Amino acid sequence: MLGADDWPIAREVRLRALKDSPSAYIADYEVEVTVGEDGWRERFTRMRWVVARDEARIIGLASSVRVLDRPPYERHIESVWVDPRYRRTGVLRAVLAELAAIEPDVTEWRVWVLDTNAVARQVYDRLGFSPTGERQLLEDHSGRCEIRLRFCR
Repeated sequence: MLGADDWPIAREVRLRALKDSPSAYIADYEVEVTVGEDGWRERFTRMRWVVARDEARIIGLASSVRVLDRPPYERHIESVWVDPRYRRTGVLRAVLAELAAIEPDVTEWRVWVLDTNAVARQVYDRLGFSPTGERQLLEDHSGRCEIRLRFCR
C-alpha cells in the first residue's frame, strides 16, 4: 500500500497507464500530467492506493475510494492498470486481494467500466464481478457510456 508521501509513485504509474491504454480511461493524460503535489496528496486523503511490483519495477496499480452516498461496506475500484507484459498472470487479482486485506470490513467492490472496453469487462468477469444493471453516460458529451460491475465476498 502506498502512503501520502508516495504520491510521486502513484502519479508516475497513473501517467504510464494513461499513455499505455488511453481508451480504457475517462481521464486524459494531458489533464492528469498537470496535477501537482497538492492534488495528489488530496487524492490520498480519500483513496487507498496499492501497487504490485516485480522486484523494484511497479507492474500494477489500483485504488479504492469510499463514495459518500454509498454504504460503508462498499468501495469503488479506480485507476486500475497492469503492465502489458504482466497481464493474464494474476497481478490484478493480487492487487485486488491486497485492497481487500487492508479493508476487511468491505464486502462489496464496484467498478465502472466503459461499455466499449470488452477486454476489461472480460477480466472483471473472470474475477467474479457481475453487472449491476446500472449505466451512466459520460459527462464529456462523447456519447460514451459506463456500466457498473459488482463483486461481493
